[in-house]
Amino acid sequence: MDANNDMFNPERRQFHLDRYFFAQPFCEDKLVLDGACGTGYGTAILGEKAKQAIGIDISPDTIDYATNTYGAQNIHFQRSTVEYTAFEDAAFDVIVSFETVEHTLCPISHMMEISRLLKPNNGKAILSVPNNWGLTDHHFFDFNYSLFKELLDQFFDEVEYLYQIPRDKNTNIQHIGALSDIGEKNAQCIIAVCSNVIKQDVSQDRLSYVMTEIYKNAFIRHNEYRTLLYRQNTPLITRIINKLKLLIS
Repeated sequence: MDANNDMFNPERRQFHLDRYFFAQPFCEDKLVLDGACGTGYGTAILGEKAKQAIGIDISPDTIDYATNTYGAQNIHFQRSTVEYTAFEDAAFDVIVSFETVEHTLCPISHMMEISRLLKPNNGKAILSVPNNWGLTDHHFFDFNYSLFKELLDQFFDEVEYLYQIPRDKNTNIQHIGALSDIGEKNAQCIIAVCSNVIKQDVSQDRLSYVMTEIYKNAFIRHNEYRTLLYRQNTPLITRIINKLKLLIS
């Protein structure tokens, strides 16, 4: 989806654009990475202020589209996952990655790579997740404030949490603001502005770490799926009998 394309729902397009406009002031004259940039519209917004903005995405089609549509002298795109990149340590002042980590099977590796790429002094990560949307066809994790905080606390000493809700002309409530102002349950998405990065010590090579985490979480998700199918397709009385047989044995 290109949020600048009016073929898509205007409210949802604005919702996506608003996050990037929120992040834009942090990028003034900075080296910026947009992780999972998609079609590149957000990278272009960041690039209006950044010294250099690089967007990465796993899809070659979206990278081609982004390059042809939004590529500029200081805006570049290349194919890469967020979890494993070819960039040098401490390469970026700011890393933005919106609505990404819930799509991965390796959230720890995702954050570990972001922390590796950030400059240790004054580097900032600006991240977002959908809040309590449930598991979907595309989401491996159902993030909420508690799960998001648990993940980020491992990698940053300071995190400011904000809410995002759709714009509403009939209310004075800001569409992005401090999470404490409306409460976590009322946020459609949660935005985190992270600083004071905690550098990680990885005992094995980075790619092996990523693959190990992916396989681990793939088996967890598979077992959850099997359990769900069992509950959907097995009558309650049969499940009770089977449980009693396990306890007796």
